[in-house]
Amino acid sequence: MAFSSMSFAECNYPKKKFDVPSGKKASEAEMVETMGKVKQFQANLAVYRTCLDDELAKISPELESYEEIERMNAQKYNASVEDEQSLAEEWGEAVRAFKSN
Repeated sequence: MAFSSMSFAECNYPKKKFDVPSGKKASEAEMVETMGKVKQFQANLAVYRTCLDDELAKISPELESYEEIERMNAQKYNASVEDEQSLAEEWGEAVRAFKSN
């Protein structure tokens, strides 16, 4: 198992360093700034998932622990997709609230 943690050491999950503002209270400038941060975070998640794919591709399926490594990789990949979907929903709600003002 030490090999599995080593193999994905280069793939660092990006940190979301912002909060989505309330669309009802945010200024247009805040919304535009946040939109840029949302897009950058989505791009960072895509890079993370590519890293996971690349790291898994370096591991031989013949390795005894390959299935476990593959399962862990899938969990990390899927968690990043779920986080991105959650952020997209939160951002969509903020945009709708902003436009309704």
